[in-house]
Amino acid sequence: MIVTGVEVSSVQNKDLVHFLEKDLDRGESEVIVLAKELKADVVIIDENIGYQIAKHFDLPVMRTLSILKTAKARGVIGEVSPILDKMIQKGRWYSKEVVEKFLNSIGEL
Repeated sequence: MIVTGVEVSSVQNKDLVHFLEKDLDRGESEVIVLAKELKADVVIIDENIGYQIAKHFDLPVMRTLSILKTAKARGVIGEVSPILDKMIQKGRWYSKEVVEKFLNSIGEL
């Protein structure tokens, strides 16, 4: 699937957003609620608690590293390392252990 545009939508169930904010920040809470409301094809959440809550709601959730791994496996990208390096340079944080384990699992370490 190719995304050709962006559509902005507002969350309808604000009560559920407020409930989820006990464990998540507002952005993750709204992502989960909006994904439920729109019956999203996929939700991208990296934080563990947000990921687990999305799974609890039976949402099709993926993490960023899983998307990169899939893109490499499908030949969409040749290497993940340069993309991951750029993400980290721009402020995305992963522990050194996570990066090493991930790159090793895809044969780039």
